[in-house]
Formats: sequence, structure tokens, C-alpha cells
Amino acid sequence: MIGIVYSSQDGVAVRMARHMAVSNGLDEVTEGPMKYRGEGIVVYGLGEPALYTNAPDLFVCEAIVFLSKHASQAGVASFTTHSLGNWGDEAKLGGKPKELSTATPLLMLQVLRGMAAKGAEVEKTYEATHHGPLMRTPCLFAELGGNERITGNEEALGEVADAVFAAATQFLDGEPEHEKVVIGIGGTHYPGKFTRLALDKGYAFSHIMPKHAITNADGTDNLGMLSQALERSSVRPEAAVLDWKSLNSSAKAETLKKLNELGLDYEKV
Repeated sequence: MIGIVYSSQDGVAVRMARHMAVSNGLDEVTEGPMKYRGEGIVVYGLGEPALYTNAPDLFVCEAIVFLSKHASQAGVASFTTHSLGNWGDEAKLGGKPKELSTATPLLMLQVLRGMAAKGAEVEKTYEATHHGPLMRTPCLFAELGGNERITGNEEALGEVADAVFAAATQFLDGEPEHEKVVIGIGGTHYPGKFTRLALDKGYAFSHIMPKHAITNADGTDNLGMLSQALERSSVRPEAAVLDWKSLNSSAKAETLKKLNELGLDYEKV
């Protein structure tokens, strides 16, 4: 069973869930958090913001997909997907400091592929792992946003909803084709190199640690979190992929040292 979760406080997510239900003939449910259901798919509505909930861990699901509006300071229209958690000492947007949720890399790869195949002329990309909630159940966010033009576009909204539903259905039918499951290290919040590796070569990213999350302002680093990234994934990553040019010399040295300690293979892109 795949759970699709939205917050009633997020109007974009509410509309995505409604589109999903209508387009796929899901049955409406009138009691409790369950709002729609179909074969292998259950849609839940939450009263609280998705970032701060712990309710989905109570749902008996193989994986959870959160539908969400995407916020972009630059106002760039996009379809995005990412894993959950906080690399550093702060948890301003839910979850807990230095705690990662369980990633679901193969489902997330399917969501990204579905988004990339849609016709909307927007950026389609992974995001680095960030924000809450903190989840034991394998989970990801699937988002539409960047500006009001795109969030008000019902065709684009439907494309994200359709991509998520198709990915969930395909995932239930069996493990999607992929090259390997990996951790991403380096790059920006929108890791273009990792997105291209996923779409072009079938790399399924679990957690992605962007370059700004490696080193803290006080000079300490968060590379100890990589052991958690290995453990908190529905499929254990077999290697790390480094956006090598994005890292300074100190980050390069410390990252390689940590990967060697973990016995984890790596490649540079």
C-alpha cells in the first residue's frame, strides 16, 4: 500500500489530491484521515501542516508521498521531489536536528521520471534532503510551485498529480529499472548533475547532502550524518556520488576520509 498525504492547509496539495482521485476513479471516504482509496493507493488528508506532522507513521503503508506546494525564493517554476531530514543543528521546518527520515530512492526515481516526461515547460529536478517531518516510514515530497503562475495552472498541477499516481502504481507492480542506489554529496539545493544522472543513467538517489550542509559556520562538519543516510533508506545505497567541482579542498579531503571510514565506494561527477 502506498499512502498519498496532503495537508488541508496547503491549497495546492488539496487540488492535486482531488485531481488524482477524480482522474483515477478513487473512492471517496468520509470518516477519519482517509479521504480517497483505490487498489493499492490510499490518500490521507491532514489538518496540520505536513512539515510538522507525525501522523503518517501511524498509517500502515509501504511508503508515503507528501503532495506539497513548492516555495522558491527565485520564483522559478518547477516540479520537484526530495527526501526528508535535517543535516545540521537546526530544524526550522519540522523534523529534528541531525535526523534523517527514511528515504525511498526507487519510488523517488519513478516520481522524477514521471515529472520529467510531462509537457509543462518548467524545471523538473531533485532537491537536496531538507525539512520535516521526521518519518520512520519510507517517504518523499512531490512538489509543484515556484510562483503563482504555475501553482494556478491546473494543467501543470494535474501533471504532477498524474506523475505521482503513475509512479506509485508502477512501484507496486515491482522494482523499477535502475542502475544503482546512491547518496549524493555536493552541489546546490537543486542538484542538476544528480538529476541528470538519475534521468540519463538510472541512478536512484536516496539522500542528497548539498555542499552548504557539509560544513557549519563554526568549522565543524556534518559528515558523520552519512552513516545515518546509509541506514535510513528503504534500499541501502551502494555508493556515493560527489559533485566534485562544487567542493572546496577541505570538504573534498574530509568527505573522502569519511567515505573511506564507512567503506563506501564513490564516484566523482
